[in-house]
Amino acid sequence: MPVTAESVAIIIPAFNEEAAIEGVVRSLRESIAGAEIIVVDDGSTDSTGEKAEKAGARLISHQIRSGYGSALTTGVRHTSREYVLFFDGDGQHRVDDAGRLIEECTGYDMVVGARTANSHTPANRRPGKLLLRWFSNFLAGTKIPDLNSGLRIFKRETLLLYLHLMPSGFSFSTTSTFAILKSRRRFKFIPITVRKRIGKSTVRQWRHGPATIMLMLRLIVLFEPLKVFLPVSMLLFLLSISSFIIDMTMGGGGVGDTTVLLVLSSLTIFMFGLLCDQVSAMRREKYD
Repeated sequence: MPVTAESVAIIIPAFNEEAAIEGVVRSLRESIAGAEIIVVDDGSTDSTGEKAEKAGARLISHQIRSGYGSALTTGVRHTSREYVLFFDGDGQHRVDDAGRLIEECTGYDMVVGARTANSHTPANRRPGKLLLRWFSNFLAGTKIPDLNSGLRIFKRETLLLYLHLMPSGFSFSTTSTFAILKSRRRFKFIPITVRKRIGKSTVRQWRHGPATIMLMLRLIVLFEPLKVFLPVSMLLFLLSISSFIIDMTMGGGGVGDTTVLLVLSSLTIFMFGLLCDQVSAMRREKYD
């Protein structure tokens, strides 16, 4: 059976989005009639909450700012609809694209709106996004069209299994992508176009970028640890061979301390990776 709007909750995290939130909610109500629209006001200091409620959204308010991911988690826990669709409150997403995600999500645990090349992207973020995309593709072992798009829809039952892994900040989108991908759930990406946001972004590239890379490393260690430990172990082993050759040719025939240390380090990291892989396998079995 195709997914209908009546089985979808649209969750909009909002922090100081008074300039855009009313128009966003009204557009969604008109175009996706029957969907539950939840605005989670994450400690705004302006009239975001009042305008969202005036436009017809169900309002849930955080007394203090808890973060983008925390707002999404609150929305997921406060609905009983079968699917949850995340939609930004700054006016950058198109309502038509949200409708397409709903149409395409039948039989999938996650459908992500992948931003195309003609989408608006601030020039100062493009180098960081390219680096992040390359790094994520390497760690994931597959091409990810859009790692952290904010427009995505989940089967709520599936997302609840991984909700305890989700961070409170902007990395919720990245974490959910890796969690679904590495747990071998059904997912797909469909192309979307985003506009320039209304108002000022709270994302800080130099602060959130390195934090996102560290998060991806942690997620890979959680879901597929050998992807991290094995290359490091192999690198140390190759260095130990090079050190051994140097010892034999230039060190008088004895094995030096550096060679021994490299061999032991390589073996230790390899065995630690195997142990982490077993723990990861048991964790995956719990949710599969």
